[in-house]
Amino acid sequence: MKDRDIRPIIAWAAGLGSAILIVALIMIPPVLGLADSGDYSRVLGGSGIAPLDPKESYHDQYFGFAHQLYGYGGYTLGGYFSTHIILVTIAGWIGRVLSSAHFDVRVLGVCYMLLYVWAVMLLIKYAPKVGSRQTTVIGTLVLAASLVFIFDDIGYVVYFQSFFGEPYALIATLLTVAAVMALLNSDKPSGALLALFIGAALALATSKIQNAPLGFAFALLAWRMMRLRDDRRWRKQVWSGIGVLILGSALMIVVAPDRLKNTNLYQSIFFGVLKNSPDVAADMKELGIPEKYAALAGTNYFQKDTVIPQSDPVLRREVLETLSHKDIALYYLRHPSRFAQKLEVAADNAVYIRPGYLGNYDQSAGKPWGAISYRYSAWSEWKVRHMPHKLGVFLLFYVIYYFALATLWWRTQSRRFRLGLETMAIIGIAGAFACFVAIIGDGEADMGKHLFMFNVCFDMMVISIVTGMAYGLAKLVTRYRRA
Repeated sequence: MKDRDIRPIIAWAAGLGSAILIVALIMIPPVLGLADSGDYSRVLGGSGIAPLDPKESYHDQYFGFAHQLYGYGGYTLGGYFSTHIILVTIAGWIGRVLSSAHFDVRVLGVCYMLLYVWAVMLLIKYAPKVGSRQTTVIGTLVLAASLVFIFDDIGYVVYFQSFFGEPYALIATLLTVAAVMALLNSDKPSGALLALFIGAALALATSKIQNAPLGFAFALLAWRMMRLRDDRRWRKQVWSGIGVLILGSALMIVVAPDRLKNTNLYQSIFFGVLKNSPDVAADMKELGIPEKYAALAGTNYFQKDTVIPQSDPVLRREVLETLSHKDIALYYLRHPSRFAQKLEVAADNAVYIRPGYLGNYDQSAGKPWGAISYRYSAWSEWKVRHMPHKLGVFLLFYVIYYFALATLWWRTQSRRFRLGLETMAIIGIAGAFACFVAIIGDGEADMGKHLFMFNVCFDMMVISIVTGMAYGLAKLVTRYRRA
């Protein structure tokens, strides 16, 4: 018994505990979810799900109340593609089997919960073996406790019962890292685990257009896995996985609908570069935007009171089809101080895991419009209330984090340990990338929700630091006792 690997036992305990907690938090009445901000329609249409009451008022349908029950409709193409829709469609099929009258959003919640629990259990089961058995047990327990404390927070799990793509991206990220850790801690890395890594990384890259470039980063990580095994079959499997990631990421970018590109570009220009600009005229001249559009500075695409309608074909021809996000990126490269200002805005929003303007309760719960649940929210509320909302704090955190990774990478000769460090380095890059894309891709619009991936990556970085410190302290204590 002394030599028995206790990591699977801890994994099962954490998985079961997470499942019970999630059910208690969001599935037992009053059922919790997130209100529609206007994004649900592009997911519902492709998945065969529809609002239960098509005549529901705008006040009741959007922002204030989450909805537990939905109806069923036809399958419509167009608008916006994401592999996230595939999961929602499968949940819809299961819902039809359980009830042909309506779709209960808890069916989708259970699907997310099962995938999430799987990811958590894999991360714990394949936690690194470091030093003695006691050291490994302590490190694994700290990892399990950190995962449950942070990612079971209501700020994260309330997304499970919504049609946003954020929970899909969260679980894809966790599964991607879990698959890497499983590959690195297996005596002989298997094709099945490699397929899980490729599939999870592809799901993350295709969860939203903004995440598509991450597929290329994980393709590079897959290339680094080539030497985990020496046989020809493994090399073929790795190259095939690299091809899938590159092709999937590229297609996600190419097939993005023009309407969505125009919407985001409008936000990037008028609600980004020109918002709070010290010299609107000069910025417009630099970007080649006619002066007549100066009145749109500071407006977003969905405002109803703009001097020139956002759908105006002349605006589209003279601005939105002339410029691109590359022009926005180049503008910020030429004006780093302006980009720093936008990063300060991002830092102020980067501590919010969930949007505070979206209600959590179904109208049947009798809660006020826009009411939010704070059950099991210690982590998310600590970040909002006590963590500094300053760019300098986040930059310092990144500097310390990457200095630690680089030091560990340099000191070890273990190829597998280096790959693990490189994986966590990519997670940090993904978090920073989420900030850059939010600014360049959508200006200051809905920044709190657009920085969801930053929160996921930042929190994973925190967990890796806490777990690493636990391993280190346990090793020191063991050495001290032996001495």
